[in-house]
Amino acid sequence: MNTKKNTTELSVKRLKYLAIVLGGGALLSLVLQGLFSFLLGATVKVEDQQASVIESAPTENPFDDVAIEARAAFVVDLSTKKVLFAKNENEKLPLASITKLMTALVARDHMRNDVVITLSKDDLAAEGDSGLRPGERWRMGDLIDVMLLISSNDAAHAVAGFVGADGLPGEDIAGARARFVSMMNERAKTLGLSTMEFFNESGLDIDKVRAGGYGSAHDVAALMATLWQTYPTTLEITARKDARIISQDKIAHILPNTNEAAGRYPGLVASKTGFTDLAGGNLVILFDIGIGHPVIAVVLGSSYKGRFEDMHALTQATLKAVN
Repeated sequence: MNTKKNTTELSVKRLKYLAIVLGGGALLSLVLQGLFSFLLGATVKVEDQQASVIESAPTENPFDDVAIEARAAFVVDLSTKKVLFAKNENEKLPLASITKLMTALVARDHMRNDVVITLSKDDLAAEGDSGLRPGERWRMGDLIDVMLLISSNDAAHAVAGFVGADGLPGEDIAGARARFVSMMNERAKTLGLSTMEFFNESGLDIDKVRAGGYGSAHDVAALMATLWQTYPTTLEITARKDARIISQDKIAHILPNTNEAAGRYPGLVASKTGFTDLAGGNLVILFDIGIGHPVIAVVLGSSYKGRFEDMHALTQATLKAVN
């Protein structure tokens, strides 16, 4: 019920009657009736306008207040396929060790997890020391865990050489790795990841101007989704702060996650970091905002610490926007 309208109508009737009783005659009655009819109409119009304003008021977007250091970013709800946030999401940028997601995907496509790889001195010649030893034997699945968790370039080298040689001993290792990189680029094409281009299996910068791998934030999200949906157990270890991984020679390796904020994101399912001089700080994570409600967030071209701060801002905005 419109109380204001009813009250005004009643007032009009009373004043009309009052005008007649007081002897104002028909003219005064008509004037008062017209005046209050006008006021009644004005009141209704104002109320209608107010209702219209309330109905059309825009919903507050939590991402409007997000300020990030990253050159590019992308957040997508995998359940609804809705893009929640995008910044330069199609720009082709250096990937650094996010490249290793494609290394893992191609390795799993072509080899079983339980094949055994024996590390050579050449495998361990890559930049960085993840504690692996020449002659140490590893299940490929465990070596991929090392590669993804601690971002081991040695592990990536070994996996690429082994798979590129089709597991055959004595194969030319440089040629085998080159074949593996070709397989990575071919896989990117089959997935429609048009911005992705790989020059090595680790993502290490080749020199001061050439990166080991390139891609957009959008395509990184698509790659992460593909790896998770195709080989979900491959990424499980990347949600942990650290892990104890044992080689076939019973050597235990206690390894930390290069994602220093692994325990900071609620519902973390998977993550991968990347950092080089050319790339800056990169990070991609997959996290659940509810049961069976996965979201992927990507930041590229941030700083070493900034990538974690950027991701925190994006995940907090996501939780507010979706829940």
